[in-house]
Amino acid sequence: MPATTSARSRLILLMSASLDGFLARAPGEMDWLAEPGEVADAAGAARHAANLELIGQVREIVLGRGAYDEMAPAWSSSDSPMARRINSLPKLVFSGSEPEFEWVNSRRSARPVEEEIPERKKAGEGDLVCFGGARFAHSLARHRLVDEYRLTIHPVALGEGLPLWHGLPEPQRFAPVSTSTYPDGVVTHLLAAKN
Repeated sequence: MPATTSARSRLILLMSASLDGFLARAPGEMDWLAEPGEVADAAGAARHAANLELIGQVREIVLGRGAYDEMAPAWSSSDSPMARRINSLPKLVFSGSEPEFEWVNSRRSARPVEEEIPERKKAGEGDLVCFGGARFAHSLARHRLVDEYRLTIHPVALGEGLPLWHGLPEPQRFAPVSTSTYPDGVVTHLLAAKN
């Protein structure tokens, strides 16, 4: 989907979850995301291409401190096409403490997300994307800051872990935009938030 050309940008949340709605078995444990094999590898490459297309259309990445600490070393040391694009984008890191920013194009915001994100949406053309950090995603959802959810649901049940949804003050409803199904059973849902 092309980036918006209106004065107000969208915030897109890009996340993978298990069939029973968990983002990770425990903090940092994402070993369940893909099964090895030719079909899974081909499907994973197709999803990667879709994500690369999305990253090519956004103007800024927003993330919490935990996701920054996990992602910065891996992406900054990679020269893949995805890494080159991610490394070139501005990154706004929400953190109560001042991190040592070694990841290029990163800056900190100590402001509440419910104040900063609406201002970032008005700051220019092109969408914002968040693709990591369960607690940060919970905060974005709780404050109804996400305009579009791109949820990749993997055909695996974890039974427990970090939930996709947590702490919502009231039910939230979504309008389906599109669905992509892959040969390995993974389904990506694009959902527009009804705010």
